[in-house]
Amino acid sequence: MATKSVVLAQVGDMIVEKKYGMSYEEFAEKHLFANYPVVIGDACKDWPAKEKFTPQFFKDNYANRDVKVQGKMFKLGDFIDLMMTSTKENPAPYPCKLQMASDYPELVADVSPRFQYALPDRTHSKILPRGFIGGADTLEIFLGSPGGQFPYMHYDYMCFHAFITQLYGDKEFTVVPPSQTEYVYPDPKNTWVSLIDNQKKPDLNKFPLWAKATPITFVVGPGETMFIPCGWWHTAHSLTPTVSVALDCLNASNWKNFMGEVDIMMSRNSKPKAFVASMMLNALGGVFSATEKLGMKV
Repeated sequence: MATKSVVLAQVGDMIVEKKYGMSYEEFAEKHLFANYPVVIGDACKDWPAKEKFTPQFFKDNYANRDVKVQGKMFKLGDFIDLMMTSTKENPAPYPCKLQMASDYPELVADVSPRFQYALPDRTHSKILPRGFIGGADTLEIFLGSPGGQFPYMHYDYMCFHAFITQLYGDKEFTVVPPSQTEYVYPDPKNTWVSLIDNQKKPDLNKFPLWAKATPITFVVGPGETMFIPCGWWHTAHSLTPTVSVALDCLNASNWKNFMGEVDIMMSRNSKPKAFVASMMLNALGGVFSATEKLGMKV
């Protein structure tokens, strides 16, 4: 079946498309290894969560769960009431994140099977030491209200690829390519986070290089999955009440980038340990590549 595609947005030479019926081979060539974003219109078609994950579902089943949003504690039911009644002018705090694997493990089956575009994935391998992951949570649920804005522009921690699937409502994404990193003013203490707190109304006296950036903005709707490749700066805000699921991916396409992030993280404490980690990850990369070619998991 031929891929069906629609252009969502274009800025100069940058084009973001929405694609349906895309083969894994096309995805790998044009997006995964090309490190280029795309919206996949049918990636989650087999997920039970596609119909199940609504604000009402979470309120009915988890109303008394405690959640912390922007430093403030809520009962999840109360937060959902707030997000459903908030306005763009007065949004609820954002994001409300639920750590699925650790706190809502019974819901993992609802976002299964893991779609083919996010395979192979090394983040859960038994041979990859957890310390190299840096405490990243690789499967999260996000709840937001109209006008809810992610608090900063960033690329995904440890240079993972991100797949963000909208299950309820519409969300606007803004992405900036890695080649324009200097224009987004990375925080020296957290190099994956931009110091620009509002890219729509930036202080150009403070951040003059942002004027050279070419951000591209588009909307992702229910049932659609945004692929954000490693190193791409991005932020998002909800246009309506939203429920989305974010999962991370690590494989041969972003392994070197991941190794660079581990080196940065470990070099802060010990250069010798960073060197040993680099040697170990080089070896593990070879093991992963060999076993993945054979269709095996380690």
